[in-house]
Amino acid sequence: MVLKEKIRALISKFQILNKEEVEILVEKTVVDSFKKDTLLLKEGQIPTKCYMVVEGCVREYLIKDGEEKSTAFFMEGDTFTPHSHDSKPSKHYWECVEDCILTISNKSFEEEIRAALPRLEAVFQEIAIQKINKAKEEWSEFITSSPEERYLNLLETKPLLLNRIPQHQIASYLGMKPQSLSRIRKRLANKKV
Repeated sequence: MVLKEKIRALISKFQILNKEEVEILVEKTVVDSFKKDTLLLKEGQIPTKCYMVVEGCVREYLIKDGEEKSTAFFMEGDTFTPHSHDSKPSKHYWECVEDCILTISNKSFEEEIRAALPRLEAVFQEIAIQKINKAKEEWSEFITSSPEERYLNLLETKPLLLNRIPQHQIASYLGMKPQSLSRIRKRLANKKV
């Protein structure tokens, strides 16, 4: 029962939905648990599922020149979907960096939900537009920021992430080496003293 309450609270954050729609989604939602280090998606696989994090954290990364490059982290309330809906093999990995509880949807689930709630097509489009605009804003800020500004922005926007993710993955996400992140953290700590 507690799990349904968490899902209801997370779905209710999409303020476009009314109470009836939220309840239908809560009742039809498929939920599963995954252990830390579970790979939900590997490079080369055709992605078929979309997820929302109820509990835990999932890392998205790719491998370039033999090195893992973290491209995103998804925490409670975040949704993540394949980069392409045209059955192209994934270039990314999705890895549970903590034990996770995730909602899971696929094409048939989405069709069932759309049949039950035809208005959701417009809602899903609105949510997608919001996510695209947020991603564009974050990307613009990222490419115009210094490494220290990126770290400070992460501290401000996702402070919980820093206690949940290994430093080398945070450094990769910020586009730097772990040693550079250590120097930035040390320099900022010395400024506070």
